[in-house]
Amino acid sequence: KKMSNKSPITISLTGIANFLGALGIIGSLIFVGLELRQNQQIAKVSAYQALVEQIADFNVVLLTSPEVSRIRIAALNNEELTNFEQEQYNAFLRILERQSELAFVQYQAGIIGEELLTRTLVPFIAHIMTSALARSIWEDNLRYITTLFGSPREFEVHINSLVNGSLALQTK
Repeated sequence: KKMSNKSPITISLTGIANFLGALGIIGSLIFVGLELRQNQQIAKVSAYQALVEQIADFNVVLLTSPEVSRIRIAALNNEELTNFEQEQYNAFLRILERQSELAFVQYQAGIIGEELLTRTLVPFIAHIMTSALARSIWEDNLRYITTLFGSPREFEVHINSLVNGSLALQTK
């Protein structure tokens, strides 16, 4: 009888090498998965910090600029504003809108929770509900977006539902 050239030791060493190679691949995949998870958490925290910093910067402007505060309060009290003051208020409102839209996008992506979304949207919604000028600017913006895109985007639909829901609660 002829004996095989391969010895049992060679086969078992090859099997062990294959097994260790498979373990190495599995270990690498686990490591990559953990890294991705950690990077995702870092991205969420960074986005949250950026939003909070933006809101803080905006509040500093309100606290340090008596003119902006006066115009904001006058608009909320539905007082007559000059054309220049209306433009300044419009710019103020756009900043609130952009902050709100950023928070909405971050909420949809799962980066921030519903509580931070709500806290970020409240000032913008309060202006739309309280100031006739803000309501007019918002409605003009909705008409423009609807004309441009055929329908409002999810952000505008969400804001409208909150505003209309709040107005309905106030009239009951």
